[in-house]
Amino acid sequence: MRGFVVVNKINDVFYLDCDTEFTNHINAQAVEQGLLEAGNYDTKILDPSMVMQLFSPLFMSQWFLIEQRKNPCTSITCENGFIFVFKQLEDLLIVAISREKPDTEQFLSKKIGVFIRVVEFLFGPVTNEMGYSVFCRRSDRWTFLQNLMKTWELLRKEEHSFLVEAIERLHVNQLVNEKCMESLEYAMSRLQSAGEKNIHHALLVVNSKLLSLYSNRSAPSLAESDVLCTILLARLLFPTNEKLEDLFSYRKPDDSGSTTEEMKSPASITVTPPLERYESAVEGDDSLDEENYLSATETITKTKLPESPYPAVSEHVTEEETPTAEPIKGTDMMGEGFATPDSASPVTDIHKQLIKDNTGRLTPVGRSRSRTFDGMITGRVTPGPGRARSRSLNVDQQGQRDMPSIQRSSSPLPKGEPIQPVSPVIRSSPDHIRQTAFLSTQLCNFYPYQLDFVQIFPGMVIVLLSEIPRANHASSLCQLLRLLTDLLSGQKSQVQRVQGHVLYDLINTLLVKLATAMKKAKGNIERILEDIRRRWDNAEFKSSLLSYLEQGAGTEIPPGAERSLTGLHRKVKELFLHLYLYPYDIPPAVSQAMTSICEKAKVKLFDYKDYLSVKSQRNIVMTSYLDAFPGLVHFIYIDRRTNQLTAPSLNITDEGENHDATQFLKDKIWNMTCWMYGKLAEGVTVATAREGDYHYSYFMWFTDYQGAPKQIQEAYQEGDVSIPPGILSGQFYSSLKRHCFPNCLPGSVNCYELIMMHVGLVNVQYIFTHRQMLAKQFFEASGDTQMNLVL
Repeated sequence: MRGFVVVNKINDVFYLDCDTEFTNHINAQAVEQGLLEAGNYDTKILDPSMVMQLFSPLFMSQWFLIEQRKNPCTSITCENGFIFVFKQLEDLLIVAISREKPDTEQFLSKKIGVFIRVVEFLFGPVTNEMGYSVFCRRSDRWTFLQNLMKTWELLRKEEHSFLVEAIERLHVNQLVNEKCMESLEYAMSRLQSAGEKNIHHALLVVNSKLLSLYSNRSAPSLAESDVLCTILLARLLFPTNEKLEDLFSYRKPDDSGSTTEEMKSPASITVTPPLERYESAVEGDDSLDEENYLSATETITKTKLPESPYPAVSEHVTEEETPTAEPIKGTDMMGEGFATPDSASPVTDIHKQLIKDNTGRLTPVGRSRSRTFDGMITGRVTPGPGRARSRSLNVDQQGQRDMPSIQRSSSPLPKGEPIQPVSPVIRSSPDHIRQTAFLSTQLCNFYPYQLDFVQIFPGMVIVLLSEIPRANHASSLCQLLRLLTDLLSGQKSQVQRVQGHVLYDLINTLLVKLATAMKKAKGNIERILEDIRRRWDNAEFKSSLLSYLEQGAGTEIPPGAERSLTGLHRKVKELFLHLYLYPYDIPPAVSQAMTSICEKAKVKLFDYKDYLSVKSQRNIVMTSYLDAFPGLVHFIYIDRRTNQLTAPSLNITDEGENHDATQFLKDKIWNMTCWMYGKLAEGVTVATAREGDYHYSYFMWFTDYQGAPKQIQEAYQEGDVSIPPGILSGQFYSSLKRHCFPNCLPGSVNCYELIMMHVGLVNVQYIFTHRQMLAKQFFEASGDTQMNLVL
């Protein structure tokens, strides 16, 4: 029984996700208390108003503890097994509820942290967009978020990268790597020629592993948490059901033992473009305009894609023409239609018209740098040949961003025209989806980017990240929102109360800067800017605000000033919303470019698709370590400098007794890893445990930039870092290093983790020896230790 609720201070439900058991339980409680008439309601639907009425005492008590006592509850465990975990996000309260045995307080806290990260990744600082969206139906928005969280839970159970929250790179040979980099380089140049002048990064993702990354000169480094969120979004939009046994057995025997119809590998079950040219592994000429040939053994067929393990995702997000029944709808307090998580609410796509390809041969434009992965277990990201490294971000190209072909004008809607709700995602073809996201950079925590997902083969996706027009204003807007939020919450982290006029001048400077930069804006943006200026220039509000800022600590903000600040804060969020989250149509030139990119990549990677599918599931095998490390069953090594992991692959087959044995082994590893991270949250950096026939160990250690071990200066205690271990819920390891090494410069201390599983007969002495040998091997393979390794 699980539930996940987000409410505001007046208990309006902003988000609701629950299973059938939770729905039935709440409906039964509502009938018992007379809120519903028995037999006069749909048992499959949970009305958000019932949640609001039944849980109002709990929510109001928590808000009282937050605002008045400044000491809120973090969790509540009931006698009947229910666990409630609370987390505040600005003016929203997030509550995770569960009575499932596997769900612990640690897991629910992690789930809330990931949910907050996903919401900020999709909406930036405008978090209320998830509950009352201006541009999208609330039921579609909820369904999209629910499917995204379900995808995360599934990947956390299946992939090392989401278990320990680190990036897993795919290790391929030089030939395949060059082909991948050529495909990404072509994709960036082709999209630039279509009008997207500020494209920064191109990623090639195979299942849940990062294969290649290509960035231009002026691009800022990608944060590892943003890469994980991008992979998560790619798995949601283009789900796959690849199984390793399908890649090796192409004919399925029937009951009599004879072979029946041919079974295609998942990578080959795709609709190939007409007259696709056969390319061998040694061919170098890959031009598109020369004569195309077919192999004598090839036949072009259209085969139905395999069913996905993400039923809700594939139905509601990725299918173009899926006939679905009309969902049962209710009415919330705002008069909007809503649907419960268990009801089928399809995501309506308004961009279903396919664009015919009309592309020719293009030459890559501009100088860029390529980042490749050299070696099997190095963890290095090195520049490609002939391209320099640069970490500078050029934001002085506003004039080049506002290209007419982008169709992203400053006047999205005429004044007074109603906004029609659209789909949460924008699709131009079955293989191309566009989504806005907000990445963390050195300039801004919510820097707006446009993500174009192009599916090459099932499980193989190219992601192109381009800067949104007017993105350079996001830093000023986020700083302004932070200052207003601090004022409303009674916290003045920027300046002290006695410097109230300085704070007022700072806000005024930011507003003037925004108004000057967007003085030519028309439509809604012009109207919002005028409203903001009118509210800020109000003489009564200015006098009241300055008087409050000059008062001592503990002074309550005047009600009039609070109302004005709340209205101003809401208008600044509205401006951010219209600048970066307005759903623009995809220009035809961009749609044609995406078609060309997809076909070009299919031609280049056609010979290697099965190889990459196998490598994504058999990246590193444990047999490589058995001779050097006897008794070692499994290990996970994480370099927290770059948040990259190295671990042998675990493949679960569906046939024979090996399924149960391998799944049992995987469950042991996953459960003990979660237990080890629970100990880490309590301040334990070295732990060993023996359970049954296996011996488990966890090690965390720190080094300087030369690799010399560093002793912890200040002991880490439980509660010193409130963030759960990982990088999706927050910068846990950065906070840990700051606490343990308060006298060291940022970036001068490196952190590493190693999780090992041995057979039970292995002595603890040999476990520590294996730890030293593995750490030395990976450290030596990482190459130049003085290079700041970032993605």
